[in-house]
Order: sequence, then C-alpha cells, then structure tokens
Amino acid sequence: MTKQVLFQIHWFLGITAGIVLALMGITGAAMSFEDEISEALSPRLFAPGVPATPDLSPDRLIARVQSDNPGYYVARLDWEAARDRSHAVRLSANEGRGRRQGQVDRATGAWLGEPRGAGFFHLMDDLHRWLALPGGGNGIGRQITAFSAISLIFFALSGLYLRWPRRALDWRAWLVLDLRKSGRNLWRALHVVIGTWVLIFYLLSALTGLWWSYDWYRQGVSYALTGKTGGEERGGERGKTGSIAPRPPIDPVWTAFRKETGNAYAWVRITQPAPTRPVRTIHFDARPADARHLRQTDRYSYDPRTITLRKRDLYDRRPLGTIIIQSMFELHRGAFFGLPGRIALLLTSLTMPLFTVTGFLLYLSRHKKERAARALQTRNALTAGACDLLIAFASQTGTAELMARNAAQALAHGGVRAQVLPIGKVTPALLAATKHLLVVASTYGDGEPPDMARGFTNRVLRGPAIDLSHLRHGVLAIGDREYADFCGYGHAVADWLAGAGAIPLFPLIAMEKEDAEAEVAWRQALHILGAGDGTRGQTAIPFAPWTLVARTELNPGSHAAKAFHLRFEPPADAMPDWAAGDIVEVHPCNAPDAVDALLAKQLPKGDVLEIGARLRDQLSGVILPEPGASISMEAVKAMRPLPVREYSAASIAADGTLDLVVRQVQGADGRLGIGSGWLTAHLAIGATTTLRVRPNPGFRLENGSPGPLILIGNGTGIAGLRAHLRAAAHAGDKGHWLLFGERIRAHDRFFDQELATWLADGTLARLDRAFSRDADCGRYVQDKLQEAGDAVADWIDRGATILVCGRLEGMAQGVHDVLATRLGLEALDRLAEDGRYKRDIY
Repeated sequence: MTKQVLFQIHWFLGITAGIVLALMGITGAAMSFEDEISEALSPRLFAPGVPATPDLSPDRLIARVQSDNPGYYVARLDWEAARDRSHAVRLSANEGRGRRQGQVDRATGAWLGEPRGAGFFHLMDDLHRWLALPGGGNGIGRQITAFSAISLIFFALSGLYLRWPRRALDWRAWLVLDLRKSGRNLWRALHVVIGTWVLIFYLLSALTGLWWSYDWYRQGVSYALTGKTGGEERGGERGKTGSIAPRPPIDPVWTAFRKETGNAYAWVRITQPAPTRPVRTIHFDARPADARHLRQTDRYSYDPRTITLRKRDLYDRRPLGTIIIQSMFELHRGAFFGLPGRIALLLTSLTMPLFTVTGFLLYLSRHKKERAARALQTRNALTAGACDLLIAFASQTGTAELMARNAAQALAHGGVRAQVLPIGKVTPALLAATKHLLVVASTYGDGEPPDMARGFTNRVLRGPAIDLSHLRHGVLAIGDREYADFCGYGHAVADWLAGAGAIPLFPLIAMEKEDAEAEVAWRQALHILGAGDGTRGQTAIPFAPWTLVARTELNPGSHAAKAFHLRFEPPADAMPDWAAGDIVEVHPCNAPDAVDALLAKQLPKGDVLEIGARLRDQLSGVILPEPGASISMEAVKAMRPLPVREYSAASIAADGTLDLVVRQVQGADGRLGIGSGWLTAHLAIGATTTLRVRPNPGFRLENGSPGPLILIGNGTGIAGLRAHLRAAAHAGDKGHWLLFGERIRAHDRFFDQELATWLADGTLARLDRAFSRDADCGRYVQDKLQEAGDAVADWIDRGATILVCGRLEGMAQGVHDVLATRLGLEALDRLAEDGRYKRDIY
C-alpha cells in the first residue's frame, strides 16, 4: 500500500514539477562555468595587460567609477592582485533595486563594461531562480522553483525506495545500465539506474537550493549547523532610506591590510554598505591563489577610525558548520569539491531533462496500457455481440495455436466471425459474455497444462465456481499417446466446463499428430458450426529433402549415451528461414538391416530379389509388422507410417546450416531407437532425409531479446539454448546467463569452445555448469539455480526472460519448483503469460 501511494505521488509530481526541474537543470548547467566562458569570450576585458601607470588606490578607483555612473554606488570591488588583470565591480542604485556589474581598468578606473554573453547568463539566472516571471525573487516564480526543489528531494528518496532491489548488497543491481533493452524497459532502466547515479548530487542541489527560497529554511539550517539563525551577508540588498552617512576612507586600512598580509592573496573583495548605513568596520575577504572554491576566503576586519585589526577570521580555523553556511553557493554548484565537483554537477544537471522525458514516456506507456486494458475489458464484455464465437488456444510448441487460427479462417470463409485468444487472456467476465466457445488445448508432458495456460488454470479452473449454463462449447484436445494421461489437460478443461454447466456442441475430440480420424472429426465439427468447405486456413510448411553434411560426437569417452551434433544443408532450390526456438520435424527411416532381415525371413528366396527392392523403400518409412505378418505390397500400403520425430533447432538461418543435437537411445534389446538411430547411425553423410522446420511461438522471441536471457537446460537441451545464444551473438546482443547441466566434466562439456568464446566477448555474462556425476560437484542444474539465490529475481527485475530447454522429468520440473519458490507461483504464471518464461521440454 505504501509503495502504491508513493508511486502515485511520484508520477503526479513528475508530470507537474518535472518540466520546471528540467528547465532548472539546463539553466544550472549553463551557469556551471559562467566565469570561464565569459573570460573565454572576452579575454581582453579580463586580462588587458599590465598598465603603464600605477594602480589607483581603492578610494580613488571607487570615486572614479561612481562619478562615471551617477545614481549608483560601488557595493562590491573585487581586487585582482595580478597587474595584468582588471577589477570586477558591482554597482547598486542609490534608490530602488537597480544593479550593474562589469570590469574596470585598474590604473584609470575607466568602465570597461560587461563580457560578451552577459545578457544570456542574466537570463539563465532569472530562469533558474524564478523562471523569469514577473516579481523576480518576490513573485510566484520563486515559489514554483522552491516547490520544485522540494519535489526533487521527494523524487530522490521515493525513487530510491520504489526501486530498492531484492539483492540490495549487489552493486550491479543498483548501478549497471543494460542498454540492450528497448521500449518501456529501456526507459525505466534509464530512469532508475541513472537516477541512482545522480541521487546524491540531486539531493545536494535541492537541499542547498532551498537556502535562497525560504527564510525559515535558511534560519533553521543556520541554527542546526552553527547555533545561530543568521545567514550570509547580503551587502547592498537592504533598504536605503534615510540621510547619507559619512563614509570613512578605505585607503588607510587597505595599506594596513597589505602590510599585514603582503602577497599572500591573489584576490580581495571589498564590500561597502548602502550610503545611508554607517560604516563601523571595513572587511576584506581575501582568497589565496590555490583556493579550491570562490568562498574559501579569510576575512580581515578593521576599525576605520583607529586603523587597527579587530578580527582575523581564517577559513581553515572556522567550524565546519560555519564553513558550510558561508559556502552554500559553492556547494550548490559543486565547486566546494573542486573542479571534479563542478563537472559532476554540470553533468547531473544536464541529465535532469532525461528524467522528465523518461518519466513522461513511462507515464504515457502506462496510460496507454491502462486504456488498452479498459478497451479490452469493454471488447470482452461485448464479445457476444461483436463475434459469433470465441476460440481459445493453450499451446506449447505452436500446434494448438495453428489449429485455432486455421479454424477461425475456415469459419470466416463460411461467414462466421470468430475471435482467437490465448487461453491466458480468458477471464470469468469474458466467459460470462460469450455464448459459443471452442478450446484447442495441448497437453504438455503427462497431463500438464502448457506454460501459457498455467495462470488460467490456477485463476479460473481452480478458482471460485462460476455459472456457465448459457455457454455452448467444444474442445479439441491435442496430445501424445506415449503418455499415460493422453490429452489430459484438454479433458480437464472439458470437465471443468461441464461442471460449470456449459453445454457441449460436440463430444471432445482427442488428437495426436497425423491422426487422420481426429482431423476428419474436427473438420466435421467446424462444418456444423458454419465453416466453409475445403478451407484449411494457414498452409502447412512442406517437408523437403535436407542433406546431412556433418556429424560430430559431442561426448567421446563418456559413460552416458552418445550425443551427436548434426548439420544439414537445405535443398539447392530452397531459401528456408527459421528462428531460434523453432522445432525441426524429421521423417525417420527404419534401420536398413532390420528391413533386410524382415524381408529375408518372410519372403521366399526366389522373391527377395524380385520384389524385395520395391518393398524395401516402402518398409523403410512404416512401423514394421510383427514376425509372421504378411508383407505384401497391399499390406505395406495399409501399415501406419513412422511417427515424426521432433528436435530443437540448434542453429539459426544465418548460420547456413540447420543444426541438431541428438542423443542415441538404446532399447532393452540393444537396438537403437528409430529416430535417434536413423540420424546418428544409419543416415550416411551426404545422404538426404525429409524434414521441415516449424515455427514454435512457445520458445521463440518474436521481437528479439527484450532484455537479458536466463537460459537453463541439460543434456541435448543445449540445442535450443545454443540457437538463442547464436542469435544473440549474431545481433551483438550481450549480457546473458546460461545454467547447464550434464554428467561428467571431462567428457560432457558440450560446445565448450563456443561457450568460452561467448564468455570472452560478453555474449554470456555468466555461465554456471553442473556435472552431476563428478565428486567435486555432484549437483544438478536446478541445484545451481537454487544456489544462485536472489540473482534470478534481480535479473527478472532488469527485464530478463527465462528460457528452459531439456527433459521435463527431473530438470524442467525441478527448475520450475525453484523458480516458483524464488519468484512466487503467481509471478511465474504472469511471466509465462507475458512471454518471459518459455520452455521447450520433452
């Protein structure tokens, strides 16, 4: 609650005081080196050379200047010890608040005028202090800038609280700026990280700037630091009413001062009160040549009647509180800390508009998202009237999404309007406004929901009961019969809908890949709902013959099953395009010796040569019959084809080859698995196999990497992670984190040289490897993730996306459990729905 309130105040003040602070920052920066710029623009004005005649004394010089400027008196004379330099003079009007300042000739007292650019700096000063509004220091402008300075203090402190990272002791979480981000994530990074860099300087600027804004503030600070309520003297700024008081001469005490100090000082300021005020003491503020800042002065106070020194107030002997009070202006502009301080304040002042701009961009982005959310709620509430039915998909590798969008296009051909949404966007309110619903739901693993559906499952399926008796629905469940809970998640959704009172449009359709019977049932169901005849929607990517050009064993000598890196080249007339995260579907073939052995056993000797060659090609791509079954041409045609095998692409199109990582699988009888055996043993180098690359939205980064990647996997899961790292390296995108597990360090260091290169060039900022069978490690990748502590949460706060690739059993579930513990299950579900937690697991 506190955080939300602070956030609301923070952005409200940002859009009100932000523009003023931006202006104050720019004008403050413009005046940071005013003296140096002025002298550079008018060098002869400040250093006209050594005069041929002696210097005028202070009294004679003041008299000459005042005679040349009737109606004004010299309020301040800045005496330069170096004879090649002119003196600076400030004149104040005898009546009113008029003021002039400029340089005078030290030998003649002639008025030399102001430097070039003086008008510009006067304007900057007026804008900085009171926005150049009418009334000057007594007008509304001064109140606005004072309020803005207070706002700046609030911005600094509230911003610090709002961005406080989970791992507060990690300096990277505070200070590292990730410029690879884009859009809103980049704006926020610029706002909070650079804000942290400049926080101390902004507090200094604001706390010292208030010194000139409020008398109560000045008196309070003075009392806190010195025990007194007086501030710095403001010679020439008080009222000047009354009779003219006689003014004692300065020259006698000037002679005494010079005798006392010799050549110890390079600059001396002589200050005079208004003519109506009596002079009881003459002060000389003297600054040595090696002074760090302008207010590092010693004060000598003389009695003009007796020409005696009343007080010697040396800077180095003053209490710190007094030094701070007298140096408030130098603190404000950073000069108190020497040249580095002035440069730091210059740069931090120049960054002030950055926070105004990024703050406005974040505000507009937030406002746009809120407006879009309200519009979506309105559209959802009106869905029943806006379209005929809603199609929700729960997809992991893209199949369910493809089926859902194909269905919408087929229905559109028949004049039926359908809205397609990921199931994570489906809410009870949307269901209440929907009359017809189709759900296309994949099952991941053994009855698990796809990652994008976890939030929907927790919020809706396992949430409070709702009444859907008005709703008519149909479910297409997609799964794999190799799992005991075939289409388990689709059944769970259908059971929940029935329990809520929804009426089925047709019985649940359970489908696996290349299930012709289920496809017919689905088309018939769509046809009943009004789909057009002969429409398929999106065109399937065709299979094509790809040539195996290289096959390298990745773990020679390992006790684990052999793993291979395969590289394929596309057909000569093809221009394939795929992205990191995509799926490679391969049509495998039976082992040639298994086919030959079957032919030799079941065909008469005389027929082997005659019809065996024709059957061999047919049998290579089908599920082989049991011994004793007929293998006539007619029987072969009726046999089911070998199922397609899926692998994660281990390369990107820019690499020129399609890479796979495949581990050999051996059955209890010692024979190799059909898919792995075909690719790692039976397919010859230079031979072709039919395959295709299918887009996988569930593991793609559609718009590139929006921030750093946390890549987690084990075994052959390195394939999908390697593709993402190759894409990052190709794009020059750096700063990612890989956590990878295998068995033995000595033999199972997959792609070790590539990983070392990416660490060296910054593509990988961090690499954690676990070797479960090594005595000095003995841990799995999920254990490494657990040991990482709050680092994962810190990376997520920086906009990281989590990519997991590998086995569901053990690794992926263990990783999910660690992430749920570290981040919270709801936060993990939100990351999945936002596309920042993606998995390619098997």
